[in-house]
Amino acid sequence: MIQTVIRNARVFCRNQVVISDVLIERGIIAKIGSVRAGGQEIDARGRLLLPGAIDAHVHFRDLDEAYKEDWYSGSCAAAAGGVTTVIDQPNSKPPVCDERAYFRKQRAARKSVVDYGINAGIEKLDQLDDLWRLGVTAFGEVFVQEKSREELHHALQTIKRLNAVLCVHAERRVGEISSELAGIKTVLACNKEIRAKVHVSHLSEASGLDFVRGSDQDVSCEVTPHHLFLSNLDQARLGPFGIMNPPLRSRQDVNTLWSSLRYIDMIASDHAPHSIADKNISFPPPGVPGVQTLLPLLLARLDQISLERLVNLVSATPAARFNLKNKGAIREGYDADLILVDPNDRKIITPNVLYSKCGWTPFEGCVAVFPSFTMVRGEVVCSEGSIKVKKGWGSQVCGAGLRQFNSPLLS
Repeated sequence: MIQTVIRNARVFCRNQVVISDVLIERGIIAKIGSVRAGGQEIDARGRLLLPGAIDAHVHFRDLDEAYKEDWYSGSCAAAAGGVTTVIDQPNSKPPVCDERAYFRKQRAARKSVVDYGINAGIEKLDQLDDLWRLGVTAFGEVFVQEKSREELHHALQTIKRLNAVLCVHAERRVGEISSELAGIKTVLACNKEIRAKVHVSHLSEASGLDFVRGSDQDVSCEVTPHHLFLSNLDQARLGPFGIMNPPLRSRQDVNTLWSSLRYIDMIASDHAPHSIADKNISFPPPGVPGVQTLLPLLLARLDQISLERLVNLVSATPAARFNLKNKGAIREGYDADLILVDPNDRKIITPNVLYSKCGWTPFEGCVAVFPSFTMVRGEVVCSEGSIKVKKGWGSQVCGAGLRQFNSPLLS
């Protein structure tokens, strides 16, 4: 539809809830206020209208691992959970570290029903400029344990020059011991004189958070729902389905993350689906699905987190940090990426409502609030858990490099 009006909504706009109509024209929010007439009309019936979530950390597999997840199944899961934009990490098979791999992932991503960004790796340092010009959103997640200080130093120099962001998997493992603090210290030491933008992925320990908070560098961090809602006390119950990197932490760490949400920049799912068969082998791969349950779990905890803080964590800050223009808020001139929510419509999470190919969740049995509908650029892509658009409605949200150099979007 060229024009849509959402009426009788409680709209979260500029950090407050207002009762208002919202006019959408050609996928853009044209007016927030009283609207006399429109083409298609949607009656919100007093429900909350929120900006769609931006999940800054997903692994949508596809390509050589399409049996675990592909861009269509992963993006349907995102839409059903109220996520309107995702940022996919480069450590797929094959990894995105040169133009050829980037174009291959770009073609696979055309199945998406939500908007998406594509990150690139730093394995080929001489490729970073070209990848940036082609529109990658950021660089990483880079596994610090696998990189030398020299590699990190050179990557950070280039990323600083490009004004990009380096996302890091800071965890270092020595035998059974997992420490994020050591990895964070390594990266920030390499960056001390360079002062590039750094983003710490899936932070899970109180000590790491304290160090990030105390840094004078431009460093941001994210936490995941599995590190907020699960602890090492759940490991025995979950068995191989609770194996992830970083691992589940202590209940004390979980409590600290909750009490410190005002210091955390964003919440991202680290959606990393593996098949049930893969998880039931002797040495199961780490990772859990989470893009569909990210926001619904948090919406069920509005007694513990304010609506303003929640929107900042899952929408506004990810959009700002990764330079996603006209996303992350309900404002005139912004993309109509919207979700309609009834906070009282609480449901128990069961595998049968999930779109991920993996068919399981570590959050089975948890209480969640799923959106009534999810809208991407003015089109309802999911309503009451049912996908309403064909493959490919999603569009790539390119990074600042494409705009900066005015490069053609090759494919």
